Amino acid sequence: MKWGLAAACAAALTAQLLFPGYIGIANNGDFGKVYGWLCLAPRGPETNFVYFQADYVWSARNYWNSPYHSSESALAWAATRMAGATNEGAGFNLRWLGAIHAALWLGALALLLAGRRWTIALAPALIFTDVCYTAYLNSFYMDAAALSGLLLMTACAVWIASGERTGRRQVILFACAALLFVTSKAQHAVWMALPAAFLIACGVRTKEVRRVSWSGAIAVLVAGCWMLATTDQAYRGQAMFNVLFYRLAPRGTDMAPLGVAPEEMRYRGMHSYMEGSPANNREWTESFYRRTGFARLVGWYARHPASTLGFLRETLVEGAPEMRPVSLSNFRVKDGRPPGARTSRFAAWSDLRSSLLRRWPWHIVIWYALFAAGCLVNGTRVAWVGLGVAVLGAGEFGAASLGDCLDAGRHLFLFHAATDLTVCFAAGWAIQKAMRHKP
Repeated sequence: MKWGLAAACAAALTAQLLFPGYIGIANNGDFGKVYGWLCLAPRGPETNFVYFQADYVWSARNYWNSPYHSSESALAWAATRMAGATNEGAGFNLRWLGAIHAALWLGALALLLAGRRWTIALAPALIFTDVCYTAYLNSFYMDAAALSGLLLMTACAVWIASGERTGRRQVILFACAALLFVTSKAQHAVWMALPAAFLIACGVRTKEVRRVSWSGAIAVLVAGCWMLATTDQAYRGQAMFNVLFYRLAPRGTDMAPLGVAPEEMRYRGMHSYMEGSPANNREWTESFYRRTGFARLVGWYARHPASTLGFLRETLVEGAPEMRPVSLSNFRVKDGRPPGARTSRFAAWSDLRSSLLRRWPWHIVIWYALFAAGCLVNGTRVAWVGLGVAVLGAGEFGAASLGDCLDAGRHLFLFHAATDLTVCFAAGWAIQKAMRHKP
């Protein structure tokens, strides 16, 4: 039964990502942050947003010393080596990278099956073969590495928590998955304390793995701190510009305590991508961030709880229903679809979730409260893992809502993934309980 489930998942991923007619997701301009290191560029004219581009070409002149760091770059590097795309004029098809992402996903499923709790793999098999997630696997988006790391990390944590003893290989695998996650993107490195705490707990529980567990925790914390310390200041400055001038300034907020100079108030109502925005100038943007910064912004949110809750509500109502980016196509030009077209195959779960969020977004708040309460009442080690995932999901939502104010739906990608993982935990618990009481 369990191997049949694994085969079905592999077939679903292969049909979407590898076979003729395969799909992916269009570039919104972020792909270059990863493939710039690898001397790649799209083969033919760029079709950002309106079409998915699968084919790239290697050339020394394409090299860009990208200031963005991500574990996705390491995965893409491995994919180019597998494809032999390492010399002038060599071609690279994104399916090589999609295959690596899919292998990591299937590895997470295998860990659930290895834990002899195959019933808890039923919900993940259905949910995470939805195009909402699989389309990202054929892409250079850093969130593809984040999703792969999150699934592996969660599956390994369940495997460890459901066993009687913890082995060194289990701890090392969890630490590697955690490193993949926290180094995928600075926004996810913020939550490095959660996997580090799990590793510390493994060491407390099992003396034999204490050294490797605590070493892993230190490695995760160091990697996360490194990600935060090396984040491009211009990138931070753009996000800060958006929040201050596009969100707060139009509401009549006093900007002086946030570090904004009086003469800069002429940018009220602008965001970083508008024509004439000073945020397009790297030197100005870096200087602007040094004068403002997220520490001041967090302080403002703490002093204005009503406004903060209002922004969270706005994101929940307007951004959360967009589980699939409406502006990013899944098809290539040669597929003959209209510009911006999206596939409807393997979309049942995300369509259902999006519909529920549009009709009554507040069900998510109730769900998180009930799930957290259930985990606390249950009190098992697996339940504590589920609670950690819920904390991560809530944190991702808060960071996406308050750390920027543009394209909130896409920034909630990991929030939706964590939410769906809580659904998987609940479904696994319900199925196992029903099977125990089956006559």
